[in-house]
Amino acid sequence: MRIRLKTLACGLAAPLVLAMGLLSAGSAMAETQVQVVRTAGGPVQATVKAGMVSYYAIPFAAPPVGDLRWRAPQPAAKWTAPIARTKSAAPCLQTGPESPFRSRTDSEDCLYLDVHAPAGKGRFPVMVWIHGGAFTTGDASTYADPSPLVSRGVVVVAIHYRLGAMGFLAHPALRDASGASGDYGIMDQQAALKWVRANIARFGGDARNVTIFGESAGGFSVMTHLASPLSKGLFDKAIIQSGAYGVAGQLTQAQMEDKSAAALRSAMDGQDAGASCKGESVTAACLRGLPDAVVRGKLMTAYGKEVGNLVPSVDGRVLPGTIQSIFAAGRNNRVPVINGSNEDENRLFLALEELGARFSAKPPNFNPADRSFLLTPAGYQLAAKDAESRQGVSAADLTGRYYPLSRFGDDPVLQPSLAAAAAATDSTFSCNGVNVSARIAGQKSPVWMYEFRDQTAVPIVGAFGGRYVLSLPQGAAHAFELPYLFGMASAAQNAEQKALQATMSTYWTNFARTGNPNGAGAPAWADFARGNVQALDVASGGGVTTMSADGFRDQHHCRTAWSGLTF
Repeated sequence: MRIRLKTLACGLAAPLVLAMGLLSAGSAMAETQVQVVRTAGGPVQATVKAGMVSYYAIPFAAPPVGDLRWRAPQPAAKWTAPIARTKSAAPCLQTGPESPFRSRTDSEDCLYLDVHAPAGKGRFPVMVWIHGGAFTTGDASTYADPSPLVSRGVVVVAIHYRLGAMGFLAHPALRDASGASGDYGIMDQQAALKWVRANIARFGGDARNVTIFGESAGGFSVMTHLASPLSKGLFDKAIIQSGAYGVAGQLTQAQMEDKSAAALRSAMDGQDAGASCKGESVTAACLRGLPDAVVRGKLMTAYGKEVGNLVPSVDGRVLPGTIQSIFAAGRNNRVPVINGSNEDENRLFLALEELGARFSAKPPNFNPADRSFLLTPAGYQLAAKDAESRQGVSAADLTGRYYPLSRFGDDPVLQPSLAAAAAATDSTFSCNGVNVSARIAGQKSPVWMYEFRDQTAVPIVGAFGGRYVLSLPQGAAHAFELPYLFGMASAAQNAEQKALQATMSTYWTNFARTGNPNGAGAPAWADFARGNVQALDVASGGGVTTMSADGFRDQHHCRTAWSGLTF
């Protein structure tokens, strides 16, 4: 069941995270300028924070502006004076002005990355972080403190990539010599990975030991690199965090071109500028010359409305087929993989809807005791009917057999929201995720699967001034594992959470080092090929334990309600 599908696969929007207070725990630490590293493009100067050596805003490609709009990324110009920045570059141009997730400091000139390394010398494993945000928002600055990982002896690289219309517009006028169009944001990621291979040894990283990892849209990006022939040889291991949500929903090139053309028509309606971008004779030159006001104020918004849930399309170049078809044919890139999701993924999206409704109330209402903003039983029935029409699952079975309200606690006001979130979590993330793990294991590639289950995780949305203003408990919602890998204000509030953070960051860095999450400092994690899923929880919630993959499937109704999902 998908409740308001447009919000389900949205990924974590960095500006919202910042608004909710997920600031780097070390942001107030004194900064000291130290060593200079000479990259192939030019020198960069480091900033040290509590033993972590960081290099910010390093260009890995030329600014994708003017004639470089909607082209594959080009090499950055060389420089001679050391780059000595102390924060991440501006994020790539984000969704339209009405979006609550948009960063107001965004820019088309955005193809930069940050490098965070341990102090001292060594050939450290490298982890390249790909941020989430529905391919329309997000940036590196939210993840500027990866010290839980770096302190365990890895180099972390956080990258930017073009988003929304700037990263994925596939207008027919933009076809290259091979006839392909779109997916420029994925090409940016590939350019960043090439930069890492060529330069990371200068920062103490092992260029032959690179792990890509990402959450939500970042996790889907990892899936894309596992499928793309252009990503072959650019990485050695992969971690997919809540990224298996759109594996059966990719548009063909023709479909994306039609939607892109419709978005352009909508953006140009009533516009005087760019008259040659109207009608049937649109040219690439016209598109690349569109004024910033049209791009920011119209095109980004129109593209988001036209395309809806944005995932990379089958463009004929980055992706010659759907991710699902490439895996099914065995043509995917085979490396060791960690793959997982969170127990209550879709509670975040229902919480966002509640928060939006509270903001829109007249006057705004932030009293959590007023629970009139929650989903009603009638609303739950309508959502089940919608799922029936789109996914072929009987609404009566959903509400009466698989997700009856009586199974979701004793509070009748909360039951509809909790039931709807559970159904959407299962159909969108959990069952797709276990199917992806099964496919990888079936190819005899090493794969470890997890489920993040910490019900005590601090909510990343809905808290203002230390007070939670929503009625919906979010549990282990979408993106709630991120503060256990990065230094964020909501992470590791107590001893139990600190212990879970230590275990998770140890798993992730063990995997980056050896291709296996097992090793000193963490409980044993049996791989998926042996029928296991690792539950990641605080001690009072059950701790870090092994559950059976079949038990996971049954918990999330993957073999009954959602048996039609395949990968």
